[in-house]
Amino acid sequence: MPKSIIIFFLIICITATVLAGCTSTPQNSVPETSATQTGIPQTSVMQTSAPQSQEEKNIATIKGIVEEYHKTHTYSLIDMYVCSQMAQDVWDMVKTQGINATIEIGNVTQNITTVQESTHAWVLAEVSPGEWIAMETTGGYLVCGTPATCAVNNPLYYKGWNFNNPKELQDYLKNGPCSAGYIVGSDNLCHQTCGVNSYCTDNEVCVNGQCHGCSTGYIFGADLQCHPACGNTYCTGNGVCVSGECRSCEAVYILGNDNLCHLACGVSTYCTGNSSACVNGQCISCNKSYYLGTDLQCHKS
Repeated sequence: MPKSIIIFFLIICITATVLAGCTSTPQNSVPETSATQTGIPQTSVMQTSAPQSQEEKNIATIKGIVEEYHKTHTYSLIDMYVCSQMAQDVWDMVKTQGINATIEIGNVTQNITTVQESTHAWVLAEVSPGEWIAMETTGGYLVCGTPATCAVNNPLYYKGWNFNNPKELQDYLKNGPCSAGYIVGSDNLCHQTCGVNSYCTDNEVCVNGQCHGCSTGYIFGADLQCHPACGNTYCTGNGVCVSGECRSCEAVYILGNDNLCHLACGVSTYCTGNSSACVNGQCISCNKSYYLGTDLQCHKS
């Protein structure tokens, strides 16, 4: 066969192959029409989830913090100082995320009545107003009564003594427990005990193991009674409070409305004016234009 004929047939085959490749559609190709092109929004073919609440976000945040901290820190010594250091670390991480938190100390294995019996420290995080979740910093998990949120449920994590920041805790650990006869108060300061495990606050006074106090504006006196306050004290006897000071008169005298001392007439009164006199415990006076004579009679002026 002539060489020119062979070349002619090769050209025809190549041309046919190219044309076939340009017009055929591969089995895995995507048609040009799509959801958006046919008027269907993209979100209608996508799975969506409900947005998280702030509380859920906070829980996820503190859970991530305590779990990650546990991966990089080892609690190898059962010691109040060690666990308190770990609690302080995690407290700082939680506060950095803008979540309110406190450091708690107590005993998570048994009920205790005094702070001196504390053996452990952990963190309480406020995930929503008034809602707190305990963070076990030595174990890397949350503690609460909701199984879906916390790995452990132990009410003792919500009983103890709290510190607002690491400095308050460090000061307590440095100063140690209170001396005999004193107890640590809610302000983390030592107070003289009144009774077994309590102490008196404000202007209360401990009497026979019980705290006695008065309402606002009153002071508990040495006679174990409440008296109206006069400045920083209270008035006794026939004393009267005048501008924050107690004023009183000597025996047989009474402090008058003019803040002066007057000779008593009777039990709790006194005579006023120049034309009056005390007779047998009663004030005698005369009408206008009359005067009281030495005979205790009224005479015309």
